[in-house]
Amino acid sequence: MEKLPARAGWHWVKQGLQLFRKQPGGLMALLFVCMFSSFFILLLPVIGQIIWCVLMPLFSVALLQGCAEIDGGRRAMPQLLLAGFQSPMRKQLFGLGGINCALMLLAMLAIYGLSGDALAALRAAQAKGAIQPEDVEGLFAGMLTGSAIYMIGWMLTSMTAPLIFWQKMALTKALFFSVVSVLRAVKAFATAIVILHLLYFFGVQLVLLVLGVSSLGVAGIFTLLLISLVMVHCTLFVAYKQLFGTPPALPEGVNLNKP
Repeated sequence: MEKLPARAGWHWVKQGLQLFRKQPGGLMALLFVCMFSSFFILLLPVIGQIIWCVLMPLFSVALLQGCAEIDGGRRAMPQLLLAGFQSPMRKQLFGLGGINCALMLLAMLAIYGLSGDALAALRAAQAKGAIQPEDVEGLFAGMLTGSAIYMIGWMLTSMTAPLIFWQKMALTKALFFSVVSVLRAVKAFATAIVILHLLYFFGVQLVLLVLGVSSLGVAGIFTLLLISLVMVHCTLFVAYKQLFGTPPALPEGVNLNKP
């Protein structure tokens, strides 16, 4: 694993966009299947959110496998959702989901620890039906800290799921190589994250400029969010390919043609 300059992150985003443009419909359909499944999981009281956190790596590898299919000149099909569940490494992916839950919990604890009083004041203001600007000022520190904790944790572990899925690494080994590879290319990863955020921010501003704060504007912003989620996985796939090589068409043990 070589050290990469910051400009590599820009090339990842550019190549990810090219990958997305090859089959935007296929990738968006795969994302919708993942979201549809998530919707029913989240309907379960309390435990639904935990299950959703645990299953996030399996949804992620479905989108990454979709990127691999497109990169290999094949079609990204909705049944790729089952790829992670059929993988012989699914227990390792579930374990990664548990780490993801712990990371989210840590971020939430940071938010409540730094902004608990502000959250209580905001709930009181909502009950009165009159929210003032000062009611949300105290949320900034907690939200910023919680977001930073989750973003840094996600970035460091971003290669873990594909390493488990494609290279059949044990969870601890995949975590080690993920952290090492990200730290060695941290400038590139940081650049890619900043560019993706800027693309989404300017896209939202453009939608608001053209459509304003309307139902069409909200729909446009939501569409941009979905495209951004797909673009994150396209960029992540390109980064994985440069760092670890081209993944297989489908890992051994995964057969999407089974009844």
